[in-house]
Amino acid sequence: MSQMEQPEKPEKPEILPFIIDGPPWEKKHELGFFVAFIETIKAFLLRPAATFSVMRRNAGISDALVYTLAIQVFTFLWTFTLAEPDAEMFLPQNPELRDMLDLPENFSQIMVLAYPISVILLQFISAFGVHLSLKWRGLQTYDFTLIFRIFAYASGTASLLILLPIVGGMFSLGMTIYLGYVGLRTIYAMDAGSFMITAIMALFLTLGLYLLSVLGITIFILIVSIIF
Repeated sequence: MSQMEQPEKPEKPEILPFIIDGPPWEKKHELGFFVAFIETIKAFLLRPAATFSVMRRNAGISDALVYTLAIQVFTFLWTFTLAEPDAEMFLPQNPELRDMLDLPENFSQIMVLAYPISVILLQFISAFGVHLSLKWRGLQTYDFTLIFRIFAYASGTASLLILLPIVGGMFSLGMTIYLGYVGLRTIYAMDAGSFMITAIMALFLTLGLYLLSVLGITIFILIVSIIF
């Protein structure tokens, strides 16, 4: 008797390597500038967990900073232009204070030029606030550069929602918090409770550090103007 033919074993599916080389913006030299930019926005809005999961764990901050700066400056200029601002709109009910501050006629232009600096400053301070909160809570070691990149991509992508009328500001803030949570949960396995405590601590730290920074810069400008 001939032996019964053994059924062929199904071939094992090829296991693709889990490549940590994203997000798309950090591959713009391969994808092209505009394609990488649009794909990164889509990835963080539609597939945030998957996008954070392939984020490089060791990388510089320059790509993330340029990404968030480009989007936030664009949304600011868009909304700023639509508002047709002038110096009087910032203190409409306080003419005495406006006269005391002696706001220049080109105050709007000064704000536009100063906005990118404020974005960069706030980006560093907010990332440092999160990093410091995690350190004070005695949690596992967190890399500042990676935290910076998580929140730079989160705040940059979320700032696009500012373009929505009326509710844009609230939606943008909510999306920033959500993306920050997804990033920390995906990369560091942080639970929701730990994130909420950390976020509250980081909020107060960020506000305090930002106000101190603005005060310091203001005092420095006043001293320089008096001396020269």
